[in-house]
Amino acid sequence: MRRLTAAAGPMTVPLLVRRFLADYARNPVNLLILVLVPAGFVAGAAGSLAEISRLLSGTTAPGATVQTVTAGWAAAFIAAIAAYFQIRAARAADRRLVLAGLPARRLAAARAITGLALALLASAAAVITLEARTGTGHPARVLAGTFMFAVIYLAIGALIGTLVSSPVNGTVLIFFVWFTDVMFGPVFGSPTRAAGRVFPTHFLSMWMTDLPSHHAGRIGDLGWALAWTMGAGALAWAVLTSASSTARASRRTTAGTTADQVRAAFRAGLTDWGRNRVLWVLLAVVPTARRSWRASSSSWTPAPPTSAWCWPDSGQARCWPAGLA
Repeated sequence: MRRLTAAAGPMTVPLLVRRFLADYARNPVNLLILVLVPAGFVAGAAGSLAEISRLLSGTTAPGATVQTVTAGWAAAFIAAIAAYFQIRAARAADRRLVLAGLPARRLAAARAITGLALALLASAAAVITLEARTGTGHPARVLAGTFMFAVIYLAIGALIGTLVSSPVNGTVLIFFVWFTDVMFGPVFGSPTRAAGRVFPTHFLSMWMTDLPSHHAGRIGDLGWALAWTMGAGALAWAVLTSASSTARASRRTTAGTTADQVRAAFRAGLTDWGRNRVLWVLLAVVPTARRSWRASSSSWTPAPPTSAWCWPDSGQARCWPAGLA
């Protein structure tokens, strides 16, 4: 312990970063996912997603401009997954390092730099694929925007990693947050919708697709995107520092009263029921989100009360049930 404390100087952070990256690269599947998933997503889905976005949101931006944001989406999802498993897999080891004398801030810095390196690799893979497929015109701008996407979702993945212990639940929750951000964002939804401004990548998506929001104020869309990115970085730092905390509550040395035992049993029951928190959230939110998305994107319109539902609203409409038009 004395040797570790003495060696915990400024050079400890680069050493830990190298060891963390080596540990991540020890499993070849990690590197394949980090590179192939963003590249495959951009290569296979960029064109289709751009076409769908024009149909749903009515945007007049050129297709190539809309496609640039797909690189950010791919890098964001992979960065969140990587951060989640980094936090969950190494939480016990990190606490042992802190107990052995390593300052929690240096450990958090090493984890943060490791996450940024992984995010940069995923961003580079997505941008290179996009450049080879359609061309971006402004590769530096697209790479910067994609990296900001990844940083924002690094913080989201780290936060979920400290709250959700089950890998299945954590992955599902990350996917739900990412899917909601994408489908209700300005690319697929209405850029002027006030509720959409609360999503973390709203202004960043507007800046990457070159669609001015006209509600960003003086700092502009880029300013708000940078603010979200810096806020996500601060959140990730706080999460990584708290995840390495070794403080423990004082333990009672004597048996509690009957009321204490009842309260403890009640808390244990609530804990057991609340372990699958992701399922609770999904049961409450998914039906509402699905209904809201269908209401905002569907072109079905109700016919008069005496007739059936018809689409489109014209003389050649098809109605259901048949013959009730």
